Parts: sequence; structure tokens; C-alpha cells
Amino acid sequence: MIVKFKLKLAPTIATAIVLPILITLGFWQLDRAELKQQKLDTYTARSKQAPVKLKSTDNIAALKSEDLLYSSIEVRGQYDTKRSFLVDNRVHKGQVGFYVITPLIIESESNTPENNKQSHSAILVNRGWIKGKRYRSELPEFDTTNEKISIKGLGYFPSKNFFTVDNVKINTQSYPAVIQNIDFSAIKEALGMEIYPLILRLDPKDKSGFVREWQVITSSPEKSQSYAAQWFTMAFVVLIIFLSSCFNFKREKTV
Repeated sequence: MIVKFKLKLAPTIATAIVLPILITLGFWQLDRAELKQQKLDTYTARSKQAPVKLKSTDNIAALKSEDLLYSSIEVRGQYDTKRSFLVDNRVHKGQVGFYVITPLIIESESNTPENNKQSHSAILVNRGWIKGKRYRSELPEFDTTNEKISIKGLGYFPSKNFFTVDNVKINTQSYPAVIQNIDFSAIKEALGMEIYPLILRLDPKDKSGFVREWQVITSSPEKSQSYAAQWFTMAFVVLIIFLSSCFNFKREKTV
């Protein structure tokens, strides 16, 4: 049997394009699986630690969101009843609605005149999901207590939506303000006060919130690993098809 190897233009070009894409997608899913596992490990470790108590004297500028990510947080203060934000296009059980984000102005450590002159600081509290109305022009109504309260929740930093742009100026003429993404710089400018560089996911037992079914990750690391295996399998199949197109097997003629 005579075996001949010859590259063919069309299969070679197709394989050169498709194969790297499939391999890249496979490694991308492996990276996602590793990142998800890191998030779960961080959440598990910090859930066993004592709650972090936020104070009005904290140096917010020196804080990093990673330091409080998935930490249990306790804080006392008062909701800004006049200014809330609605994060648009949030789906719960097939229904479109909003996340309600309300700033909690942190209670001052003392009531001295010097302390009262200090600028306020706040943390953005995700109070949960509410259903949107039938028409997009109508915003849902909700109540916000004006009493001083103590709340607790989980520190969280929202992932960015690829299709949204940061530093979009928020319309401060009408509240609640509808936003597409959490942009801390834009919200800080709209509020005119210092805010913590993370979101407090309100405890599901707190009465000042709405629907709260918080998830650390939306899918398991194992699911991303299975996707990676599928991409690598497809890459292997493409490679086999390419090689089979290059080899030509002929029987030797017998005299």
C-alpha cells in the first residue's frame, strides 16, 4: 500500500482558522472554571470570619473592593429616601425587572459639631429585585424607610456588562434613576458624597428589601470544565478530518 501526504488548500485554510478558535475557547472555559472556583473558595473562607463593621471614619479612598468581597458586613445608618437607582434588564424566573440600589448614609460616630461638618459617606445597598411594569415608560413603585437602621449583608462587586459603557452621566433630575450598569464614579458624582467601592447585597431576612436569591456564581466550575472538554473534542475532530483529507492511500499494483 502506498501512502501519500499532500496538503490541500481549502482544508488547510479552514483548519488554520477553526482549530485555533476551538482551542482558545477551550482554554477560556478552563480559565472561567478556575475563576469560579476561586470565588467559591473566597466566599467559603470569608463566610466563616467575623462580620466587618463599617464606620463613618473609614478611609474609603484606601479601601479595595477585593478586601471586602464576599465578606459579611454590618453597618448602621439611614437610607437616602429621595435617591435610589434601578438597574435595568434584570430577569427573575422569566420576568424582567430591576435591582433596587439605595444608598445607605452611614451614621456618624459622634454628634459633635466638628463631626457633623464632615462630608457624608455611603454604601450602595442592593435591596433585591422588583418586577417591572407593563410599559417601559412606567417605573415600579417601592417604599424606603426613613428610620435609622442596622443592616447586614454580603460584600459584592458586580461584573461589568460587555455591552454597556462606563462613565455615563446619570440624570439627577428624576429619581429613581434608571441605569444599565453599576458605575461607581457616575453614582458618586450624582450623589455628591463618598461611596464604598462595592455593593452590599442585603440579607434575605431584612424587611427593607425585595426578592433576594443571591448567587455567588451563576454556574458551577464543573459546567465550564465540561464546556472546555466539548471545545477540545471538537478541535480534535477537526484535526482528524484535516489529516484524513491530506492522506491518500493506494494499493500497489501486482504484476
